[in-house]
Amino acid sequence: THHKWIPVALAAGIFVSCSNDIDEIKALTEESDLPVQTVEHGTFHYTSRGKLSNTLEATILERFENEEDPRIEVSGGFKLTIYDSLQSVEATLTAENGTFWEHQGRLIARNDVELQNVDGDRLNTEELIWVQDSDLVYTNKHVIITTEEATIQGKGLVTDSKFKKRQIKQVSGEMFVDDPTKEKEN
Repeated sequence: THHKWIPVALAAGIFVSCSNDIDEIKALTEESDLPVQTVEHGTFHYTSRGKLSNTLEATILERFENEEDPRIEVSGGFKLTIYDSLQSVEATLTAENGTFWEHQGRLIARNDVELQNVDGDRLNTEELIWVQDSDLVYTNKHVIITTEEATIQGKGLVTDSKFKKRQIKQVSGEMFVDDPTKEKEN
């Protein structure tokens, strides 16, 4: 009877060992989505055809090197400066958080998003998507557009990264600003 107990104990040890191995595999799998690089208060310059196209200033930037979908996660606030072909500032995009998928060339900016162009026109929303190759910027969220002439509210917008050509999908309110120079003329 003494010998029969040993194989049962060994079998129980194998099951415990397998269970531990499975837990370790799960832990390793979950850790595979940990950032491979973390940078605090960094500035990153991006070029296109040898010219500066964008500058990203980030409070915290984490790079994930997942083979299927490498991405950069930005948190704690960031500023993306967009330059024209002469390397003059065309627009700035700021937000609290963002995700940039490198292969897709797609950025999603979230929370307190503001896009402002060189003319001073400003877009405020909670989420904005920028597709870099087509220079398409869009959202389906509530938007507020502020220009020198008016403040326009709506839901959904399509524009470009320079915030020049824009189309609001559903305008919900428009308020024109009085021009003080016209009052002086009268």
